[in-house]
Amino acid sequence: MHNNNAVELDKLRRKYEAFRARIPQQIAITAVNFFKRNFDREGFVDQPFQKWKPLKNPRDRGRKILTKSGRLKRGLKKLQVSRNKVIVGIGNDIKYAQLQNDGGRIPITPKMRRYFWAMFKQTGNEYYKGLALTKKTHIDIPKRQFIGDSKAIVVTIDRLIVKELKRSLG
Repeated sequence: MHNNNAVELDKLRRKYEAFRARIPQQIAITAVNFFKRNFDREGFVDQPFQKWKPLKNPRDRGRKILTKSGRLKRGLKKLQVSRNKVIVGIGNDIKYAQLQNDGGRIPITPKMRRYFWAMFKQTGNEYYKGLALTKKTHIDIPKRQFIGDSKAIVVTIDRLIVKELKRSLG
């Protein structure tokens, strides 16, 4: 009887170790997919849901917010996955990600004004003319959080862990 318990305990330990080795990858994939869905929902899923401010440029009215090229959404990835730690985020190559996520101010430089004039001449869009002629010294970028701490992601990950633990040990 004693050996049978030891064998069962050893089986249970191996199942748990397999679970521990597998779960960080599953958590990382779940988190990346969760944050990518924020782009489709056009807001940050938390309690409560935080809807993003709408776009100002009239030409952009038909498209989704933060999805002009899709680069930001595609940049969401697993940065570090180990047995005890999972980090998901945006790679260093997308410089504007933090500004979009946290909001902030950017100064209007002479180079920007030349760009706005060029865009106005190219498109005829009065929006660009207004930006080129503005007396403002900066542009306020609204906070459009797509990644960060969220009660909803904690609940989602907790459910995943419980489900996978039951499946592994069951």
